[in-house]
Amino acid sequence: TDAVFAGKSVKLFFYRFGKKGEWKALLSTDTALTPFKAYQTYSMRWAIEVVFHECKSLLKLGKCQCRDFGSQIASISLNMLQYNLLSYVKRFESYETIGGLFREITEQTVELSITEKIWGLIREIVSAIADFFSTDFDELLTNIINENKQLKAMMGVVQQLQLVA
Repeated sequence: TDAVFAGKSVKLFFYRFGKKGEWKALLSTDTALTPFKAYQTYSMRWAIEVVFHECKSLLKLGKCQCRDFGSQIASISLNMLQYNLLSYVKRFESYETIGGLFREITEQTVELSITEKIWGLIREIVSAIADFFSTDFDELLTNIINENKQLKAMMGVVQQLQLVA
């Protein structure tokens, strides 16, 4: 339907899904637009709005506090890359929401970094002991791990985590 709104020519499109669905209206200043093209354009815009909403709420888009323009661009680029990866996983391997995938990946990342920190502390302690006894670090570490079943199992887990990362 052609109309005039605030002195401008506009076109109104009315849509309803199903017999009992609510009527929805789209307004466009492009009077040459077909109803299908208007709906298609609106659908693409809505998809973009959803992407930005999810990136802002789940991936903290726009929360970078850097003052350097290049850093801001890098932050946004990394954020969009994260979203694309999560969307890919969601589409092909999971029926979870983007938020659920994000929380799961965040938890795994925190676990990995804690494991890395613990392993770093163990290496520092063994290094100090090796220095104190004037022995080779790698040889001492290998002997400690091979003599202790729990440490041997933990070393296997660390190696598997490193293969995944």
